[in-house]
Amino acid sequence: PATAARPVIVEICRRQGTTTCNANQVICISDACTTHTPERHENALRAFGGYCRIMTTDEFIKELQGKPTVYFSTVLSTKSELLSSVTRGRSLPTTDLDDYWTSGCGWVPANSALTPQDVIANPNPWGAHGDLRLLPDRSSRVQVTNGPDPSAPALDFIHCDLIETHGAPWDCCPRTLLRNEIERYRNSLGLQITAAFEHEFVLSGRESLSCQPAFSLRAQRQAADFAGWLMVALKAAGVEPEMFLPEFGQSQYEVTCRPTQGIAAADRAVNVREITREIARQIGLHASFSPMPAVNAVSNGVHLHLSIQDLDGRPLLYHDGHRYDLSTLGESWAAGVLRHLPALCALTAPTPVSYLRLKPHHWSAAYACLGLRNREASLRICPTVALGDKSVADQYNLEFRPLDATASPHLSMAAILIAGRLGIEQGLTLEAVTDIDPHELSDVERKTRNINALPSDLSCALEMLSNDDVLLQTLPKPLTETYFALKREELKIIGGLDDASLCERYARLY
Repeated sequence: PATAARPVIVEICRRQGTTTCNANQVICISDACTTHTPERHENALRAFGGYCRIMTTDEFIKELQGKPTVYFSTVLSTKSELLSSVTRGRSLPTTDLDDYWTSGCGWVPANSALTPQDVIANPNPWGAHGDLRLLPDRSSRVQVTNGPDPSAPALDFIHCDLIETHGAPWDCCPRTLLRNEIERYRNSLGLQITAAFEHEFVLSGRESLSCQPAFSLRAQRQAADFAGWLMVALKAAGVEPEMFLPEFGQSQYEVTCRPTQGIAAADRAVNVREITREIARQIGLHASFSPMPAVNAVSNGVHLHLSIQDLDGRPLLYHDGHRYDLSTLGESWAAGVLRHLPALCALTAPTPVSYLRLKPHHWSAAYACLGLRNREASLRICPTVALGDKSVADQYNLEFRPLDATASPHLSMAAILIAGRLGIEQGLTLEAVTDIDPHELSDVERKTRNINALPSDLSCALEMLSNDDVLLQTLPKPLTETYFALKREELKIIGGLDDASLCERYARLY
């Protein structure tokens, strides 16, 4: 419109070799605009900030003269998220992507045995032998071309499936494991899964990040520049962010995203973590998702919200008039998860620092039980609202709480779904239910209700997993063998560290 500033938009085509071009950035040249008044000009530039890079002519010329001419796209393997929740992969020129869609690029099986400290567990099932391919999933590509640092390269990565060199799925690929389980729900049970991951994290690295009141406007405003860039980046990446909010801890924040179906929910969890770290890095901050960033700090959790529908999309967890309005199907599903939960913790709370969080009165989880709106329960029935003509049945979902960002979203979600499916197939009865903090119950009351304590440390959780033959039989043996090997190696590496040193180390790693 005539009343708006009209910037000259420049698309930079990066050339590699002869005439191959890639338009990777949109730039507004701030001193080449037509406008009615300086005030409108400044207002327009502020409005454009989330959608394009703003530069002067001189800055633009310097960038053309000084930046490399090849953009790279990172092909990442969520396979490594299986074991250490560290995103790993390989990079290649964006202009060559068409050469990789069908055949992928090389990968090494032993990489699955890497600890977070980058030590390959020895022994492991792979050793120096074997080769794999990272096969990119075209629909999963993430591109964030615009960030707070105009000199930073675009963030561009693609989720992959791990396959054998002849094209067969690899048994240890967590993305394939999750996809297979979702298909099993569809084909065997006639069910589909909708899910969303919520993430809590702590910002540090800037003197201006002072202690602000919990959940306050001051805390929100303190991180407003970071929050604005993050939400724009998440939206650009297709993550569908809902809210950014200050949390209970010092400089602690949470980001939530809309639920989605299938494997995309776990992909989004990886995207949230990596995009959050990238925006923080560009703005001079450090974002840590570690479950316990410091001794006596407020813990960081990941909450997985799950609902179940039939193949026509009708919600199946809600049944008006049942206990907590939870359907018979939902009770059996929850009973399966709770039965296997002590073993699941080895996969959903997979690092030594995880167990500094899973304690009574931490609003995390210390017992295997279900509760209505009970934040001390491992499975929480979330609130629904009767406002705005929203369907209660469509809103109804269960929240899995003993989960943190040191765990692979794909493996965690797959294992939880497996346990729930076993509950449905076996028609289990839900017993472990409480409306109060389970730690306030007596030992006799907990035993009567079949409410069991969760493991107190990683060694205990690994033992629980190794003794759960039913759950182990549903997981590929090479995967579990590698997992046990690397977790033993990780425990050896951190052996002797006190809690303060443990928190400090994992806050850097995650």
